[in-house]
Amino acid sequence: MSGILPITLNRDGLHDVAVTGSFEADGSFSVTLENDGAPVHVHLHLDDDLSTVATLQATNHYVEAGATRAVAVEVDGDLPASGRLKVVTGYGAETAYVDVSIAEPDDRRESIPVDEGLGSPSRQATATNEESTGRAVDLAVVALGVVALALAGSASLLVDGLAAVFGALVVLAGVGTAAYLLVS
Repeated sequence: MSGILPITLNRDGLHDVAVTGSFEADGSFSVTLENDGAPVHVHLHLDDDLSTVATLQATNHYVEAGATRAVAVEVDGDLPASGRLKVVTGYGAETAYVDVSIAEPDDRRESIPVDEGLGSPSRQATATNEESTGRAVDLAVVALGVVALALAGSASLLVDGLAAVFGALVVLAGVGTAAYLLVS
């Protein structure tokens, strides 16, 4: 169903109103007043039945030559409902009526069903994230091992003695153990 009721003014002459005989909506809608001729005053009126569920933004409208004006019709009430919209131009020179039917909005179109499984990460995504995290940890441990070996090597060069060599061997054994644990 359309949300716009088009009304053409002054198409076939001054104060002429061209509108469809009936209109259906499923909630609030708008009336577009498209003026094909000279400037014109337009009065819109909802009959008693329709006015119980709908209200017009305004009832009297001035539409410039060649202009289009939109008028909101807000629907708020017990649906479905129907009634007539009266369109008057030129202070009563021309009158046209539109039978308006307003159905209940289809809630199914406004909501999108979502599978509950989308709320938790998939096993593949979880495995991929774990692999990425594991690689980052591996790289960090390797980088720290390289730094430790460099420090131990430079310390053994700067300090003469058995303690420096023994310290470098301990660091080398620690890095080797860490590398073995990462691979396995």
